[in-house]
Amino acid sequence: MNGLFCAESVVVVGVSESADNLGQNVMANLVNLGYQGKIYAVGPRGGEVLGHPVYRTIAALPGNPDLAVILTPARFVHDMLVQCGEKGARWAVIESAGFRELGTEGEMLEREIIEASKKFGLHFVGPNCVGMMNTANGLYTTFVAFETPLRRGKIGVFAQSGGVGLSLVERLCTSGTGISKFVSMGNKLDLDEADYLAYLMDDAETAVIYFYLEGFKRGRSFADLARRCSKPIILHKSNTGAMSLTIAQSHTAVLAADDQVVDAVCRESGILRVHSVSEAVRAAKGFCLPPLKGKNLAVLSRSGGHAVVAADVCASYGFSLPPLERDTLNEAQSRSRAGVIRLGNPLDLGDIFDLPFYISVVEKVLGQHNIDGVVFIMVSQMAIEREVTRRLVESLAELSRQAGKPVATVMEIPLEERALLEKSSSSPFFLEPAEAVKALAVLSEWSKTDASDRLKPESDVSAAPSHGALTIPVKKIEKWFKDIQKQNRQPLLHEALDLLDLTGIPAVPWRMARRLNEAIEASEALGFPVALKAVSPSLLHKSDKGGLALDVRDAKSLRNEWRRLHKVSDDVVGIVVQKMAPASRELVIGGKRDPSFGPVVLTGLGGIMVEVMKDVSIRLAPIDTGAAMKMLGELSGKRILGRFRGMCEADIEAAARILVQVSLLMHHFPQILEMDLNPVSLDDEGKGAVALDARLLM
Repeated sequence: MNGLFCAESVVVVGVSESADNLGQNVMANLVNLGYQGKIYAVGPRGGEVLGHPVYRTIAALPGNPDLAVILTPARFVHDMLVQCGEKGARWAVIESAGFRELGTEGEMLEREIIEASKKFGLHFVGPNCVGMMNTANGLYTTFVAFETPLRRGKIGVFAQSGGVGLSLVERLCTSGTGISKFVSMGNKLDLDEADYLAYLMDDAETAVIYFYLEGFKRGRSFADLARRCSKPIILHKSNTGAMSLTIAQSHTAVLAADDQVVDAVCRESGILRVHSVSEAVRAAKGFCLPPLKGKNLAVLSRSGGHAVVAADVCASYGFSLPPLERDTLNEAQSRSRAGVIRLGNPLDLGDIFDLPFYISVVEKVLGQHNIDGVVFIMVSQMAIEREVTRRLVESLAELSRQAGKPVATVMEIPLEERALLEKSSSSPFFLEPAEAVKALAVLSEWSKTDASDRLKPESDVSAAPSHGALTIPVKKIEKWFKDIQKQNRQPLLHEALDLLDLTGIPAVPWRMARRLNEAIEASEALGFPVALKAVSPSLLHKSDKGGLALDVRDAKSLRNEWRRLHKVSDDVVGIVVQKMAPASRELVIGGKRDPSFGPVVLTGLGGIMVEVMKDVSIRLAPIDTGAAMKMLGELSGKRILGRFRGMCEADIEAAARILVQVSLLMHHFPQILEMDLNPVSLDDEGKGAVALDARLLM
């Protein structure tokens, strides 16, 4: 993708001499902001713009451009792209709107430009986007004109919405951080989030990666790349309404709604998810500081009140404030005018008016072995201090770099002074103590994770777990699916239980009965008491419609329940007879095919209350037993699975094996849209776990 960001020649297509022409803005950016490559302009009316001739056709260009920026009406984009391809361009930014966002006709235009791009091996950004920028070489192709170059920094900003992306860019560039590259992704018709992430992972100019996405085009690829990425990734994912919730027909699908899956993917892949531009800016500023290798902070403040506020926030995020060394405190005491300085951590420097001394104190505190980072709060309203105050941010940033420890500098200064600082500072600063401490909390979570752990996939089904690698008989299961698919219907309960038997997932002993005498024989063979479950295409949740009879203890009770169950629905085809399982701790285990990420697996505290409790853990499938054990350990109610009120520890290893097997089913068989084992009953440790019910949707 260097051909896009480091293009040595650019043609802007759709330029005219009209005052409101957006192509002129692109030309102005390229001419005025430092781009050193060749610049061409094309427009049907010809003329001249900013000293550059406007050629009437692309074929008339005297050179072959590397990159084309297209701003014509949508109906002309295909022809322009073909002409650019014939001229040798292999990269394009299509800023024109009027494609899928306008319906069927726009979708047809999209198909046409995809065909053209494939013909010439040409890749493009957009369409329907603001453009892209590379601050390292002055390649600004946005139709938004800038008066001066943006602050160069190490944060890459890639946004599906140009407006949101530019808002973040403006905030970063006035927060002392700056950006490396910017892309407004638009409709992501060709290049998408996975393409950009793959490039940014190796981009030397980018240290922190930000994405604003309203939807994923290749969510699974994005997650796989993120898991291997050694750089912090900040994701602002909006459009959080569950796309598939309206068609969800199982507990799993309800509990693993699209946004919950995004959260799970972020946790699993080491992505920091944020929900606002402000949250993203705060995190980005934190990631621009040196690593925070522990939880011990020093709070140094010009204001005692601000110090107290900072200390409260530190406590709420699990930070400690260890004592400062006596020499440091004694020197601060000696500089105090009134002798009322509060000695300790936090350290109140309120009556010391020697700003260079603050630098000395911070340097000494950073040298203290049991201090991992510093929150420094500068509060000043005095005009005489303004010049020194502006230099304070850069001085503290340099100390931070030298010590290899973060200094989060808070600037509580007048608005006009802050505006000047925003224009001049090339180092990050914060506007209030809470913002600084929250940024350090994010940095702490990132820093404490060893790079090798971040780069090691959590789920590796090829790795043999401690009790042997788990597999499923794929060929046998394929025949099961073919038999159901031939009949063009959903699997019934007894067929889903057959699938469990094929897969090797333990279930409570059961038999299918189509006649009363078969049910009585099955009950006697299994042994009373039994559970009876009506088998019907319309009975998805049997307990909701009376399609379930529990603790049936004799043949007489069975006959009564048999008659009742057949009245529940007109399409009852039989009754599943199951041995009653002793009451125990229960889980739900299931899978879902997510529209963005493909197969996922879920577990949670089960039974009829699962949708009320919503205590679940989610992973992309397939998983290994290590990941399955982690999932069970993430449940808020995990104490119930341990020794609890006289009960022995539950057999969570058996539950983990079932989780793995369900994940393998989801992985190998894309026919499965939703799968539910609810409940799965856990016996005591070493005695196994069994599924009591199964539901499958294809």
